[in-house]
Amino acid sequence: MKKFVCITISDSRSKDPNISDLAGLRIIESLEKKYEFLEKKIIPDEKNIISKTISDFLSYKDLDLIITTGGTGVSSRDVTPEATKNLIQKEIPGIPELIRNQFYKNIETSVLYRGLCGISNKKIILNLPGSPGGVKDGLLVSEPLFDHIFKMISGNTEH
Repeated sequence: MKKFVCITISDSRSKDPNISDLAGLRIIESLEKKYEFLEKKIIPDEKNIISKTISDFLSYKDLDLIITTGGTGVSSRDVTPEATKNLIQKEIPGIPELIRNQFYKNIETSVLYRGLCGISNKKIILNLPGSPGGVKDGLLVSEPLFDHIFKMISGNTEH
């Protein structure tokens, strides 16, 4: 069974454990039916902390999927894509494009979503928005592609 971790990137949630992490919980609930959940971290919107956390997870031997939520907008504190970009070895731009398209049907400002998706160290890294609805829509279009990506990463390139 493939394994995943969830990283919630939020200044408020990292400072106050009493604030619910609905987006992180939505990721876990959506994926744990098919994948094994390993760990969840809640960290502030700090580029170096985000990069270090993702980098630490990239060193895990038994991990296949790193999902982040939050920090993908255009405010000055939204730095998740910048923190992720240098860690990605092979970018998959089509997944964020699909996610933006999925959002746009309901929320015009979804074009401001700047999340990335890519592969590094044979792991998928995906940045999702920080809202539970954004996570739901993002996983709706991206999760069906994970199995194919996992096969390609493992060297099974037959179509």
